[in-house]
Amino acid sequence: MLINRDYARLWRGQAASAVGDAMAGTTLVLWVSQVIAAGRPWAPVAVSGILVAAAAACLLGPVAGVLVDRWDRRATMMRTETFRAGLAALFAGASFIPNRALPPAAWLALIYLTAFTLNGAGQLFNPARVAMTAELVTGERERARAASLTASATHAAAVVGPPVAAPLMITAGVHWALAVNAASYVISGLSLRRLHSSPPPLRPPAGAARSVRADLQAGLHVLARNRFLSRLLAVTLICQCGTASVTALNFFFVTGPLHATPRMYGVAEMAVAAGFVAGSLAAGPAARRAGARALTWSGLLAAAALLVAYALQRAFLPGLAVLAAYAATVGLLNSAADALLMAAAPGPYMGRVLAVFGPVNQVTCAAAMTAWGWLASTALAGAVLGRDSLIFLIAATLIALAGLRALTALPRAQDHPGPGRPGPAGKLAGD
Repeated sequence: MLINRDYARLWRGQAASAVGDAMAGTTLVLWVSQVIAAGRPWAPVAVSGILVAAAAACLLGPVAGVLVDRWDRRATMMRTETFRAGLAALFAGASFIPNRALPPAAWLALIYLTAFTLNGAGQLFNPARVAMTAELVTGERERARAASLTASATHAAAVVGPPVAAPLMITAGVHWALAVNAASYVISGLSLRRLHSSPPPLRPPAGAARSVRADLQAGLHVLARNRFLSRLLAVTLICQCGTASVTALNFFFVTGPLHATPRMYGVAEMAVAAGFVAGSLAAGPAARRAGARALTWSGLLAAAALLVAYALQRAFLPGLAVLAAYAATVGLLNSAADALLMAAAPGPYMGRVLAVFGPVNQVTCAAAMTAWGWLASTALAGAVLGRDSLIFLIAATLIALAGLRALTALPRAQDHPGPGRPGPAGKLAGD
């Protein structure tokens, strides 16, 4: 089920770490909103600061990508998990200090710094994990299966973690909920000890000195000249601009056109998470039959059609079913696109390519959510069809354009070399 023993070890570690991260995120939000900033008018801003601090860590991604390509990837993951376990344990120990012993500003500074540092370390762990997956799993279809298993574990953690974290914090205290996160990093590190990895791709000759800037520029040059990677990045960015609309405005759509209460928004979010898990699990078998490329463009077109159908819903239960189907389709195509990325990125540049893809997509998603929110608040406030419905229709058009771009621009698997293999005249694939 988990492809091979080494990948199974990698998957177990990632799954344990994902559950701990989901629990820690929920715990921090509850701690800030219900304890540190309870009853204060600035509580929403304080909670959003956690998300901003975590997102800001993506700025470390490009440098982290160079280091991932320089260092042994298994050792990088183990050291990262050791560091995160120690930091999470120190933070859990600090939480035993009575809340009144420090002013709210000091607690918030500590929380933001911890969130930034943990996510900054994740900028090393995540590219190393994907690069390690590409080493341990070969073939486009098997890599699609590995990507689907990894994504399903992440989405399942998002479903399981919060419902466990909330009662644990209420009954046992915030420190024990945070201690679970530290333990998850320990479990992850232990599961990685028996992995087999190849030498670092960028191991320098004896006495050679290289700057991080030079290695980063070399990685960006490869990404810019590799047509497959640049086209895949363009497809994912267009798709992000469309899917961000649901992330930004779904609460208002559920409580508006779908005529549901705010409490039912939680049910809608559970349906989204369940859809992501189902779609991610289906990606592996689907990629075996159709291939990751076909799954990517067809998934984008299907997601666009389902978002149109969702925008036209006016009752909660039918809308919930369409929303779950849309999330499943997005989960499926995300896994397929991950498999394409692992197949196309040259091995020595894997860390740097991944470190560019991740932050650029995160920044694009944040900018798109801001833009959709502005449109909903101003330009389209008086739309006849309904503000959120019209925005979803525009977003669906963008997703469809991404699907058409993937259909016409991404070559078939046999048309481009695999990772690290030269194309004609010794050039990289797509040069």
